[in-house]
Amino acid sequence: MKKVFISLLAVVLLVGGIYFASNSKPPKPVITIENKTVEVAQGSYCWEDLINAQCVDMISPPDLIKHHELKPAVVSPGAELEIKWKRKPLENTLNASIWFNNNEVENAPLNENALLVPKEKGVYMYNVSADWEKGSSSYVFVIEVQ
Repeated sequence: MKKVFISLLAVVLLVGGIYFASNSKPPKPVITIENKTVEVAQGSYCWEDLINAQCVDMISPPDLIKHHELKPAVVSPGAELEIKWKRKPLENTLNASIWFNNNEVENAPLNENALLVPKEKGVYMYNVSADWEKGSSSYVFVIEVQ
């Protein structure tokens, strides 16, 4: 009876380990500005785990923001926005861009894991992306400079 229990426990642990290892997703950033956490939505990504690999192509950042009904974080002009990860991305792979209402895109200069928001009042949509050993991912968020 003891051998059956140990064998059953081993099978359960093995299946559970495979499930959790194969169910991994790209790490989601924690974005803060002026002691506020900014809402973030998952963008396009490619990710692989022990069992499978997948690439998911999402709609454009402005459409993602509308779809997820993300509310802009209200911030001061020139405030510093910080991007943190539970799993650190590969070195020199973090990128950021600003999407304007007319779908123009502009690179947003990063200093390590921080960027300064514009000094001009308005609503700004951001897209951040990074790479890890298991793949790459992008995320979108929106701020309002007042």
